[in-house]
Amino acid sequence: MRTPHSLDTELPADQWPLASGVIIEDFAGSGRLDPKAYGRDWALPRRWAIALDDGNLIFRDSENLDDEDPDTELV
Repeated sequence: MRTPHSLDTELPADQWPLASGVIIEDFAGSGRLDPKAYGRDWALPRRWAIALDDGNLIFRDSENLDDEDPDTELV
């Protein structure tokens, strides 16, 4: 699984490179994941907890995940 990620605070999110990792938790059953329910646009809950190959733990929603293997060639 891959997702955009960068530790560079100066790099815009739409320019983050893809980082590889493993999903370690699914929070879909944890209750309210709708951002409107929180009345804020910061520190919002995300569906997936992902352990990146570089050791970082990040949280993402489904639309931020790419499960395609970059080393696989389509025949």
